[in-house]
Amino acid sequence: MTSDAFEPAHPTSRLGTLALLQDLDVRLQQIDHRVAHLGDREARAGIDTQLTAWGSAMRALEGRIADLERQQRRHEDEVARIESKRAQNTERLYESHLTSPREAEALTAEADALGRRQIEIEDRILDLMEQLEPLNSERDALAARQSEATSRRQDLDAAIAIAEREAETERNGVLVEREALVASADPELISVYEQRRAVARGEPVVGRLIGTTCSACHLEVPSVDHERIAHLEPDKLAECPHCGALLVR
Repeated sequence: MTSDAFEPAHPTSRLGTLALLQDLDVRLQQIDHRVAHLGDREARAGIDTQLTAWGSAMRALEGRIADLERQQRRHEDEVARIESKRAQNTERLYESHLTSPREAEALTAEADALGRRQIEIEDRILDLMEQLEPLNSERDALAARQSEATSRRQDLDAAIAIAEREAETERNGVLVEREALVASADPELISVYEQRRAVARGEPVVGRLIGTTCSACHLEVPSVDHERIAHLEPDKLAECPHCGALLVR
């Protein structure tokens, strides 16, 4: 008997049913793998990482801004108190009953000191404002980048959701085919297949014997084994001597 004596099983044969069942299971694995490794999912993960980093940077930046703004408000409050005090002193200087030159001199000296203090604090306020200006610009730019990335992430979420729905539809179709195939097959043979598949760790448990080659491991079956398998009944179970897959012939 030549090496071409074996032809792929007819789809309706017992062993051929197992090959078709494995084909469907491979399709299910491919669908799940495709969904799990969507390019958009990887892109979204990159954006999430970037947003996390930007979020930390934004919190640090806002902390610096808040601290400077607190200093600015404190100085502005002090300027307001000084202006109020200076206004009171000015009013007292021009009161008609103020007759003591010494008191007038003291009020004038205090007004001058308050004026110098006000200038000093206002200079500090200007310095704080100069520090705040680039920080606020940086915050605005960072917020714009965050907004753009968030929008991009939403687009990716939508694309992923569409891909997942399409994959689920495809998967359900394959499951319907699988259920129909299982229902038409020999239960004992299906049990053998499922038991082997449970421990196969994703490796093929069924191989088509094409010529003298096992499609599961792509190795050539030795001539002695090939001759033995050739004389088996068509539905008799036979294993590849290399990988142990059930051979469909």
